[in-house]
Amino acid sequence: MRHILPAAAMIFCVIALPTASAQEQKPASSAQQSRSLSAADKAAAVDLLAQRLSDKYVFADEGKKMAAAVRNHLLKGDYQKAATETEFAGLLTTHIQAAHPDKHLSIRYVPNAQPDRPRPSLNQAMPAEVRQRMTEMGQYLNFSFERVERLPGNIMYLKFNGFFDAGIANAAATAAMNLAANGNAMIIDLRENRGGDPRMVAHVASYLLGDKKVHLSDIYFRADNETNSFWSDPAVPGARFGADKPVYVLTSGQTFSAAEDFTYNLQAIKRITVVGETTGGGAHPIQPFRIDPNLVAVIPVGRSINLITQGDWEGTGVKPDVAVASEKALTKANALALRQVLPKISNPNERSMLEKKLAELETAL
Repeated sequence: MRHILPAAAMIFCVIALPTASAQEQKPASSAQQSRSLSAADKAAAVDLLAQRLSDKYVFADEGKKMAAAVRNHLLKGDYQKAATETEFAGLLTTHIQAAHPDKHLSIRYVPNAQPDRPRPSLNQAMPAEVRQRMTEMGQYLNFSFERVERLPGNIMYLKFNGFFDAGIANAAATAAMNLAANGNAMIIDLRENRGGDPRMVAHVASYLLGDKKVHLSDIYFRADNETNSFWSDPAVPGARFGADKPVYVLTSGQTFSAAEDFTYNLQAIKRITVVGETTGGGAHPIQPFRIDPNLVAVIPVGRSINLITQGDWEGTGVKPDVAVASEKALTKANALALRQVLPKISNPNERSMLEKKLAELETAL
């Protein structure tokens, strides 16, 4: 599932283009698809793209390199073969990715794209109509929370596929985490989680930590020379799982962006055990810029900084502590959690049942 949320709500996400929503859910009309650009239109779009890359991309030198690459392709006539805006967007994306790979970076066909807006502050309130639309979508999606389930041994399993905007979804996250608070261990499934709001990352992480604030990460924005810091909050509502019981986080190659942020930063402080596959490798917050009435450049404008590693997971992904194919990650984590839980089970019948369950899980691996 891919969540399409406005830039005001999510800076650390897969898609931050509200105008792209309907278009990305269904094919554009034939007329839209076949609209061609003149040579002058293409030159103007390349020029504006090059300016935005030079001025806004998180690393100045790489931004200039990508800008030079698209200008060079224009001079060589490489964009003449692009018959439609969609094809032109694809070529531009290919060329900037070849100059500097970044999985958050792309050019997208967005009919009637919105004009550029200043990068929103994390504390900036959404316009009322946007908040209403976001709330309705969030309610339909249960704010990305798919499952909260109690497994044998009082192991709590949570699956959620996005870190929805914290200003709207905090209560849903609190409800899920409170429900899981009494577990003997927890498994958090992020295998299909494609990202979202870093404030929600901090909110969920707070339920897994102790009574002191923990500095989870910073996000630095190059163009504004601004740093946003993210801390855990010991005063989150309701019951916390706490800092001592085992937590396993499931990952896949599809785990991306804010889901990687959650995993990377909790792994760095040794709070979780990561089980599964290396994640997608997208660590740079994005901002959309219109380069043509129907084309938007999605440009990474910041970078995440972990206080322990002094780096992030861009391009490399988050490496699992226990490497296993993603389809077997839940079985593996369940077995690991049961091994942790078993010594604490005093009831002979319960212990026997759990030992049998553990044997079944390990056989399945």
